[in-house]
Amino acid sequence: MTLIPIWRGEINLPPSPLQICPVGKNRVYQRAFRGGSCEAKVFDSDVKGYDLIKTSLNPPFDILLLRRKGTRRTNTGYLVLSAPELENHVNLGPEIELKWEDLSILVEKFSTPGQILESWKDKFLFREEDNEMGARGLRPPQIGALHSIAAHFSVGRVFEPATIVLPTGTGKTETMLSLQVYKRLRKTLVIVPSDALRTQIVNKFVSLGVLPDAGVVPHELIGPAVAKLTTGITSVKDAEAVIEKANVIVALPKTLSASAPEALEYLVEQCSDLIVDEAHHIPASQWLSVREKFTGKRITQFTATPFRRDSRRIDGKIVFNFKLGDAQAADYYRPINLRTIEEFGDEEARDRSIAEMAIEALRNDRDVLGRDHILMARCKSQSRAEGLFELYKELAPDLSPQLVFSGPGRKRLNREALERLTNRRAGSAHIVVCVDMLGEGFDLPNLKVAALHDAHKSLAITLQFIGRFTRKGNWEQIGEATMIANIADPEIEGKLEMLYSEGADWDGLIKRLSEERIEEELQLQHVVHNLRERGNLHAHLSLWNLRPSLSTQIFKTRCTDWRPQNYTSVLSGDAESWYAISDDDAVLVAAVHRNTRVRWGKYQNLLDSQYDLIVARWDKENAALFLYSSDYDGLKSTLLAKAITDEETSLLQGSVIFNILNNVELPLVKNLGSSRIGAISFTSYFGPNVTEGLASIERAESALNNIACVGYENGERVLWGGTQKRGKVWQQAAGTVAQWIGWTKHTWAKVSTEDEISPNITSDFLRPIKLIEHYDVHPISVQWGEQAQAGFSDRQFIVFGAAEEVPLYLVELEIAAIEDDGAIKFRLSSDATSSEYRFRIDRAVEAGYRYEKVSGPDTFFSKRNGPKMDVIEYFVSDPIIVRYADGTNSYNCYHIPVPLDAGEFPRERLEMWEWDDIPLNQESIGKMGNADTIQYRSFMNIADEYELVFNDDGKGEAGDLVCLKDVDEGTIKLCLVHCKGALGARVSNDIGNFYTVCGQAQKSITVKHLGIGRLYHDLKRRHEIWDREGYSRFLKGDMKVLSYFKEKARRSKIKFEVVIVQPGVSRVNASADILKLLGTTELFLKTTTQGDFRVVVSK
Repeated sequence: MTLIPIWRGEINLPPSPLQICPVGKNRVYQRAFRGGSCEAKVFDSDVKGYDLIKTSLNPPFDILLLRRKGTRRTNTGYLVLSAPELENHVNLGPEIELKWEDLSILVEKFSTPGQILESWKDKFLFREEDNEMGARGLRPPQIGALHSIAAHFSVGRVFEPATIVLPTGTGKTETMLSLQVYKRLRKTLVIVPSDALRTQIVNKFVSLGVLPDAGVVPHELIGPAVAKLTTGITSVKDAEAVIEKANVIVALPKTLSASAPEALEYLVEQCSDLIVDEAHHIPASQWLSVREKFTGKRITQFTATPFRRDSRRIDGKIVFNFKLGDAQAADYYRPINLRTIEEFGDEEARDRSIAEMAIEALRNDRDVLGRDHILMARCKSQSRAEGLFELYKELAPDLSPQLVFSGPGRKRLNREALERLTNRRAGSAHIVVCVDMLGEGFDLPNLKVAALHDAHKSLAITLQFIGRFTRKGNWEQIGEATMIANIADPEIEGKLEMLYSEGADWDGLIKRLSEERIEEELQLQHVVHNLRERGNLHAHLSLWNLRPSLSTQIFKTRCTDWRPQNYTSVLSGDAESWYAISDDDAVLVAAVHRNTRVRWGKYQNLLDSQYDLIVARWDKENAALFLYSSDYDGLKSTLLAKAITDEETSLLQGSVIFNILNNVELPLVKNLGSSRIGAISFTSYFGPNVTEGLASIERAESALNNIACVGYENGERVLWGGTQKRGKVWQQAAGTVAQWIGWTKHTWAKVSTEDEISPNITSDFLRPIKLIEHYDVHPISVQWGEQAQAGFSDRQFIVFGAAEEVPLYLVELEIAAIEDDGAIKFRLSSDATSSEYRFRIDRAVEAGYRYEKVSGPDTFFSKRNGPKMDVIEYFVSDPIIVRYADGTNSYNCYHIPVPLDAGEFPRERLEMWEWDDIPLNQESIGKMGNADTIQYRSFMNIADEYELVFNDDGKGEAGDLVCLKDVDEGTIKLCLVHCKGALGARVSNDIGNFYTVCGQAQKSITVKHLGIGRLYHDLKRRHEIWDREGYSRFLKGDMKVLSYFKEKARRSKIKFEVVIVQPGVSRVNASADILKLLGTTELFLKTTTQGDFRVVVSK
């Protein structure tokens, strides 16, 4: 060989062939050399007919031989190239195609896993990317993750699993590849969640991804041998072959589970490392058994979020957590425009609304902004995907929608669809409909519009997927991402709430863009946007998820401006705090962290760590400050109020506070506190004892200090509380910051009224009066106690004897008889059995009353997973409510007089229907749809008024007929129809015809106050029982229509109506007592629900 080169320049070396080695039904892949360009010098060779090439590469690619055209092949001991088109070496260059002719040296020295690992020694370079200088390398989070993993596994021999949190698009896969080369892992098992990702990961390991181009490993680094397990390993022999031939083994959890136990045992035993990719996607049940076999070994879990699909936190120690905010600060993400719609229709209507907005967003990106964006429509199943595919083809055929999902016969079709998406030439596709997602490893930077037709199990991953900035894109060309979601879908709304609870970084990434008609959403959006203008709170927690209690102290101010940041002046020296201020809304929100001494002992250094919330709103126009604190005393609320305004600020005190009870109908005191006049004493009263407290106040022996009342306001059941000395008012609820602001405005309107305050504000309060004998007005209904009403009816049960539990929504509680001495006999019944009990006022017993069983099996009350309790014992703690014909009610031995001074129901308002051909005592339609009944005739008379009519007749019914209709965009009408057959099947003047049906009407207020959501679940369950037998409860409409109203009701007002139908009386002969009972029932319904009342009789 001469010392002087005969040619020098750049050449392109071809990749070595992909070696594929079958092992049972699985395969091992290796590409030793991936090809690439390099600097080269050509010399005369000692081997006749060959030229010697010296390259800038590492061995064995540093010295190559080039066989000249026409030379016979010979064994040279080098890697040999040929150039079929090359006539003379002077023409050698990068454009000349070279081919490998002899790679035997690779087989001899670099084919076994051990040889490959040895060749990697000292070949990994920690080189950091520098975008400003245009230098390639690893991203900072990748380098940080590698150092963290190395540190975690550097001490000891038994290890806790290491969890690496890297948001999608920040380089999880390349970090895995780097770990394999950098630490020269002896034998690595990689678990992935899907078929598509398994193929992607295998290809990445075979090619080493972007590591060579990034300059962290040499281009000529020998590639690893990678086993792709597509079927279970059936024998130890096959497992031995895999271990013998592979550096890396890639498998799905289910593939490993399908392996022979002894083969899996051997495989796991021989592997030194376990890497879990996208651990958030793998339910614990699928891979726990494999991971347990790795106990104590090195386990590295890569995830985009520390929560799995089953919402449980991924276990193991988080050794590196690159947060979403870090990724955004590093420009790996652009903000995502979240466009929300509100569509309450059925699935078809929802899909169409989402698709139309998504296509509109895509066309805007393409036609107006000039972005070559792609739309991904996500759904949860193959059948859903096929339906959506047809919808997108109908709406946007010019955008060439494609369909991708896993399944038999889809491999070629999916490949062709993805080619049309990745090939961005003329005629390429711009929409893809897929089940779940294309795979987070799928690198498609143009995919920037996502339509969420079904809630993704991890909304965070969807958003990361479309918001990421991949290495292949640039900001100017790619632009911002958009996601379309329907917040009328409670799953989507819940997922968004969970998303914000994961961390404040989502606030910075997501820009919410709502339709104008979503008023609540817009109000909250406005408040959150303004609060982020000043302060740092939004960097630590999500402002969207703040839920202050509806509680406030009210202060009168005299200042001309306020100083909200001064709140810190009243905090203790060791307190930390973060704040947000909206100048437009004059609102301060602050989170405070304090260490306080424990309350359960005297210890100098034992402290409780406590987080508190402060929300303040200054109303300059009305010179009022509203201040909420989760700990009013601990945060010195009065001093705080003065600090953020001035020293002239004073607490609003005195009886004006009790103006919160203005417009509250039928206020029933639940508890109160009073102070003895002329003495330093304070007394609290609860339950029936409030009567004593109220009497003391009215005798001027005590002064009212605080009170909590239940009543009815604007047709809703409300609880208001207030204390005059502390200037504090509250309701038993919590809300968003926007809702708290609105509530304080409503509260101010009440307390600042110019109406004169009554000197005895307690005079109109309802108060329990102890009965020493039965109340002398006719009882018309009994209903469950307040606790049972408030609980979910499918989580509470009645057990009749030794029979199975019957859910409360299938149990009827009704009056069976009124005995001569006034005792009330009541019945609990299911479709299968019943028991009767008696309630009696009895001065002979200490409690003043008693329950006793009359007939039927012993009956018990239970809650889900709770113990059984005899109903007699249960009714003591949660007494049944008895309603009377005069609108009053009682519980146990306490009667609550309700001042309903009702006149007679106007006779001319009695509606007359025709009943000539129907037996007047034949009430129920039944499962067979009997048309000769009062209920069916009622249905025929009202069917045209409603979009849904539900036959709810039966045990636990809300009404015989439940009717729903759309009134307008923000209002639903709910009508309950109660029918009763005539006594003796004839028209008479008997008031007994109305006792039960008026009792049912009065009980209807519970249905209204519990809401359509609760009603929906009860109706759905009762319908499902019939449906299993081949019958339907829907007389008009179906489950889709019912679901529509359930969803819409979450954001709509309810217009309520009760209709009672009793053909046993005529308009002409209705007695004054009947009209008085009807008038009382109407006034009761109007007072408690603002509902309408109709009465239907015979002609």
